Amino acid sequence: MEEIKKLVDFINSTCPKTKYLSLGEWKDLLTDNFPNWKSLLKDPDNLPFIENIQFLEHYNYLYKIPLDEIGTGLVNRWFYSEEEGKRGCTREWLRSFALDPTPGIWRELREEAKEYVIHYTFETWPGEPYEFYKGLYDFYKGLYYFYKYIEYIKHQMEDHFLLERFYPQLFQSVLVLGGYIPSSQILQLRSVVQRANDEESSKIIEDMIKERKEAIEKYISLYQSLADKVSMIPYIPTRDERELIARVMDKFRRNGYLVSALPPIYLSFEAPPLFVAYPELEDEELGIEYMGEERLQRNRERGKPEFISIEEVAGFYSPDNRHIILYERGIKWWARRRNLDEELLRSVVLIHEIGHWLTHLLPKPDIPTWPTELYKLTSEEVHEGWAQLITWWIVDEIGGKIKQVFEDSNISQSPPYHVYEKLKSKPIKSVINSLDMLRQLPWPAEISDWNRLIE
Repeated sequence: MEEIKKLVDFINSTCPKTKYLSLGEWKDLLTDNFPNWKSLLKDPDNLPFIENIQFLEHYNYLYKIPLDEIGTGLVNRWFYSEEEGKRGCTREWLRSFALDPTPGIWRELREEAKEYVIHYTFETWPGEPYEFYKGLYDFYKGLYYFYKYIEYIKHQMEDHFLLERFYPQLFQSVLVLGGYIPSSQILQLRSVVQRANDEESSKIIEDMIKERKEAIEKYISLYQSLADKVSMIPYIPTRDERELIARVMDKFRRNGYLVSALPPIYLSFEAPPLFVAYPELEDEELGIEYMGEERLQRNRERGKPEFISIEEVAGFYSPDNRHIILYERGIKWWARRRNLDEELLRSVVLIHEIGHWLTHLLPKPDIPTWPTELYKLTSEEVHEGWAQLITWWIVDEIGGKIKQVFEDSNISQSPPYHVYEKLKSKPIKSVINSLDMLRQLPWPAEISDWNRLIE
């Protein structure tokens, strides 16, 4: 009894006299003066005396010393302490426990401390797709505000920039995951609580998992209703993209073509063709692993595509509908995959697709547009050679980052996307003049026709 009193008096009297001592140095100080201080703190009979330890505000971190040695006995006493330092260190102790919980310690905790650990675990490691968006906002604390934000989006459907910048990121991971997946920490805590035979805490955990599953189901339902309205939205080129387009038009205008209004351009949030054929590509890039027994096993024999073309992943020109589609998900995926600037990549893809459109339909006096059926049957080498060459003219003229993005993005593309490399040294006037003759061929053009007409 006397020893614990002396230990407490020593701590209370020494604390104001010592400055800047670390936790480890304080423990060394206690060992030098009271070699048996740990056993004194661990003695349950000494708990009432330990309550009298009073660290100054700047030394609140020293409450960790008795907490670390005594554990749950002191945690339960200090959980609702009137002293902020004791409460703060108690909760820090519980957060550390949440990293590696055990059934034995769990059984000893008071109910309020258990609930704290449960809520802390769900908040810190919420599981997917919540964890995917931790940097955007706090899903766990703000589900109410989350739904309010969705309502805001629904009232802003005509706001192109809001949808373009926010909509794809918001829903992409939910689409890929298809539901709520608890984190490994939540699953670990659930297992510990079950092994501790704590039915009340087990029910709290199961209810919270159910709550999140239902929230994500509502989330997916909301997505589907929004997707019906905005699976594609009109795309407005940025200021820089308008400059790129103007440069393209100028080259053709100087060679007799007429300036024309652009075709309709849309931003699509649907899965591009590449992800339909290889859904695992998008999953792997997001770092998503599936859990559960219901998921079908992936066909490992499918392998991976040897080449990735612009039209398969980033965008395409439709000669029948005469419009351009940009795949938002594909562009983001490609930018992450090759570490490219996303906005510059989108600009490169846009100019590539405009290249398709203008070879097909840009008007020129006394020269017909390319007959659509013949245009569609023309070889891929001719189509992609034109689109890439037109894009090359512009990015080479500007240089810098956009040229680098063009070159880096072209590495993994198929041979037709490299035809331009043999043509980029040709005079622009000669190449553009060859378009007049290609449009008038009575058959679908082949690369041999184009080479001949350029010469």
